[in-house]
Parts: sequence; structure tokens; C-alpha cells
Amino acid sequence: MHLDESQEEIIQQFVAGNAMPTVAVKNNKPQISYFGQFGILIGMLGGGLIAGGFLSVLAWMMMTGSFPKNIEKDLLNPAFGNAAKLMQLVASFGMFFLPAFFYAMIVNKRPLTHLGFLSLMSKKQLLFVVIIVLVGLFLSGALGELNEMIPISKTWALKFHKWEDEYSEQIMVMANMKTVWDYLFTLIVIALAPAIFEEVLFRGGFQQLFIKWFGNVWIGIIVTSILFSAVHVSYYGFLPRAALGVILGLLFYYSKNIWLNIFAHFLNNGIAITQLYAMSKNGKIPKEALDDNMPFFSGTLSVLPTILLVAAGIFALIPLMRAFKKESKRIGADTIDNTLSPSDNPFENETVAPTI
Repeated sequence: MHLDESQEEIIQQFVAGNAMPTVAVKNNKPQISYFGQFGILIGMLGGGLIAGGFLSVLAWMMMTGSFPKNIEKDLLNPAFGNAAKLMQLVASFGMFFLPAFFYAMIVNKRPLTHLGFLSLMSKKQLLFVVIIVLVGLFLSGALGELNEMIPISKTWALKFHKWEDEYSEQIMVMANMKTVWDYLFTLIVIALAPAIFEEVLFRGGFQQLFIKWFGNVWIGIIVTSILFSAVHVSYYGFLPRAALGVILGLLFYYSKNIWLNIFAHFLNNGIAITQLYAMSKNGKIPKEALDDNMPFFSGTLSVLPTILLVAAGIFALIPLMRAFKKESKRIGADTIDNTLSPSDNPFENETVAPTI
């Protein structure tokens, strides 16, 4: 039997009388650095932006029969509401899903497994996800209030409010739901599709890479959450979306199952869409309905109560997340490794740990 250097070193230490032989086990070192892999994913994302833009133009032409000459104006026209929804659907598919999927194809022979498309889950996990999302909405509302209180210059405040108003106008057009079918179509386009595409990219792609790159779970989740929030380009929604990113990041890290993340993200988006649909049935949708502090907060709070509400939301989430972690461990999710593996990742060298 052939022994490698590590095994020989263990045997020599044991023969020499060392009851607890030690040896430095080599870690799997990437042939291409994690920074390089990050660059590849960013490159894929750049290609996805081009593909998403091209596909969105095709979708617009299919729905309207004309080339989008004045797209900013047309997106605010209620007559083009369904075209705007389809345009967003195909654009997000190209920008978020495709880059993550092709990246996963490069780094893993089982790309869907790498991205977290697993069947392992329990009913308790689903129940915990529902409760966590509801508590997360409360926390997001409080953080939305806190975000408004962060002092910035009047010039930047005017710019940020202008961007928020333009975004709200586009959402109001797409949220124009007159029938149940409009509501279901809007759920698919604004709630379900972003949940799938964004979770695949940010949790299945970026988070797993960052955790391995930085060697720290919390840093990986937080960096991913900051990136996730920044991509939405909303200053006044930055803290709520970053908090949502942390919650989704922990759910994925504990469960290894992207379906649970998609479900949680869909619930978060779906509740907002359902709220808008209910309001639209009773008349015109108020602008405040799109605020990140809805539906739990609709007034202005002072600093101290807002901080206390944020703390209450965090403390309520801690035992829920621990219970979710415990349930995930019970069904064996902690033994699953759907991250980059040496045997499947052409970017890494395969090293065999010593066994005796």
C-alpha cells in the first residue's frame, strides 16, 4: 500500500511516542484565485446585462409591436403596463439568472446542485420561513423608518427622493391590477420571478463564493447582503433590503436549499403585491403604499422608539433563526455541501486528507 507524505508523517510521530500525532493538512487551493473567480462571475454579470437588455427590447416589441423609442416615457404609460411587466421579467432573467447559471456550470459539474436546487426540506422549515418573513417585514418597516432619519445633505436628499419617486411611478404602472388575472400575472412578474432570479445569483452565486473566499460565514453573508441591497439602487430602502439579505443569507446557509429562499423572497414580495391589489380594488393606490415601512408603519416615529422597534425585531428573529437552524440540522442539511468541491471544480487542486 502506498502512503503519501502526510500519512508517513503521522505514523512516524506515532512510533516516536506521540499519542496525538498532528500534521498540517493542506487546504484545497484554487488554481484561479477567488478574486479571479469573482471576476469571472462579474464578467458573466456584464454579459447578462447585455443579454437582458436585448431580451427586454424583444419582449417590448412583441407586446407593443413597436421599437421602444422613448422608453422612460412609455414605461409610465398605463397602456403599456403588461409590456413593462414582461420587459422586467426577461431583463431580470438575463441579468440575474443566466450569469449565475453559467458561472455554476463552470465551477461545478452539477450546476443546479451548486446553486442549491435540492429536494431536502421539512414542513417545519416552511412554517419557520413564514414566521421569519412576517417578523422580517416588521423589522424592515422599522429599519425603513430609521433609514429616513439618517442625516444627509439637502442636495442628495432631493436626488434620492427624485429617484424613489421615478421608481414608484414605474411600479404603480406595473401594479395596475384591475382583474384577478392581472393580480396573478403581477405576482409572477414582480414577486415570483425576482425571487427565483435574485436568489440564484446572490445566495447561490455570490454568497457561496464570498463565504469560501473570506473564510467567514458572517462576512460572506453581510457582503452579499450589501451588494443585494445596492443593486436595487434605493437609498431609503437600503437598510430594509440589507436586513432582508441577511435573513435570506442565513436561511440558505442553514438549509442549503434555494427553494426555501425563493419561497421566503416570494412571500416578502407577494405580501406587498397583494396589499397593492387590495388597495387598487378600493380606489387609487396611495403613494405611501410603496414605502419600505409598510404595512406595519405608516406614521412618523421619533429616533428612540424606532431604535427600540429595530431591536425588538432583531431579538424576535434570533430564536426563530436558531429554531430553523436546529430543524435544518435535524433533517441533515448541515451535512450537505453544495458549495465548490475539488472533484467538480476545475479551478481547484484536489488534495487528499491523510487517513489511518
